[in-house]
Amino acid sequence: MRRYRLDLWILLGFLALPLLLYGPVTLGGRTMIPADNLYQWAPWTAVADQFDVTTPQNSLITDLVIQNYAWKRFAVDSLRGGEIPLWNPYLFAGAPFLANGQHSMLYPFSWLFFVLPAARAYGWYTLSQLWLAGALMYVLGRVLGMRRGSAALAGLVYQGSGFMLTSAAVFPMIIGAAAWLPLLLACIEKAAAPTAVGGSSKTLLWTGLGAAALGLSILAGHIEITYYTLVVMAGFATWRVVGGAWRIKAVWRPAGWLAAMVALGLLLGGVQLIPFYEVGQVNFRQGASTFEQVRSYAFPLRRVVTLGLPNFFGNPAHHDVLDAFTLARAPFSVDALGNPNATSEWGIKNYVEGGVYLGILPLLLALLGFAHGLRARARRGHTLFFSGLSLLSLAFIFGTPLYALVYY
Repeated sequence: MRRYRLDLWILLGFLALPLLLYGPVTLGGRTMIPADNLYQWAPWTAVADQFDVTTPQNSLITDLVIQNYAWKRFAVDSLRGGEIPLWNPYLFAGAPFLANGQHSMLYPFSWLFFVLPAARAYGWYTLSQLWLAGALMYVLGRVLGMRRGSAALAGLVYQGSGFMLTSAAVFPMIIGAAAWLPLLLACIEKAAAPTAVGGSSKTLLWTGLGAAALGLSILAGHIEITYYTLVVMAGFATWRVVGGAWRIKAVWRPAGWLAAMVALGLLLGGVQLIPFYEVGQVNFRQGASTFEQVRSYAFPLRRVVTLGLPNFFGNPAHHDVLDAFTLARAPFSVDALGNPNATSEWGIKNYVEGGVYLGILPLLLALLGFAHGLRARARRGHTLFFSGLSLLSLAFIFGTPLYALVYY
């Protein structure tokens, strides 16, 4: 282990920035649960003035308290009462609970909610998933041959991206599912490498590790992220197997390892995936949206500016602005059309669904990495794949006809 001592310190270091950001809701006395949002409805409106919470600090993250917190509370109370929460009797005339999956209570990291108060468990859960995202992206970087500094930077970008941080504030199951993608790609890289054809014990180890990672990603409880994960895995696996076939004149061995990885991963997550599939067949949204309707949800082209300026279209948590002439804080009350608006947000997409900010420096470094990767023969294949994946992702985000590949 001596040769990996520095790597272990770097992996531990991925706790530093998330702990700095989430210190108040882990070690401090605050919570991520937006309890002030409840005062928009009865019976809490009766005492809203008493607690001075007539305007929520961030109304966009209400789902965390009226949805996710309710799920966690129901699951914990049921299990402590000796009952498996298969059925939720409090929603309409009752509805399946455990099958729906988004409660993520089968996910091992969600067991924090059984040992900690919910007000504190959300902070520690988020901290654990952001650490996991950074650490596993570092592992992927090292597997791809990056230097420690470059791999560490990749981990910091992934764990601190707008997608991760905005999702953590309202949909914690999303970051739980997405955190495992880098490790899955690393396992594919190792299992599909030309040296893996002989079926060594290391290949078996990476295959098993990938299966475990896929199972855990499924148990995190967000089927959409699972779908995207499988699509990216399939693309990367095809790229690696076909690319390696020209050198080793064989495809079936690495393809067999990768098929075994996915099959075993689906089996490990099957306790959640199979019931989720069954209940999804009777969901009222099944077949409710046409392809054109779904494309209408895409980013308008002008939203591209948020890749560099995340608050260009405002922020739902900003309630006032600094007057440059008086140096006083001026509260927002109406928008440009005179409609009531207590925040600065004015964009078409909301701040969570529009959270694509990675950072200006990472974007510049990505361009440099692209140019350098094309010149380096050993990195050219990976450079082309991940660059193509980035362009394809942007095509999906902005609703081009290529989105049909995901929709159908």
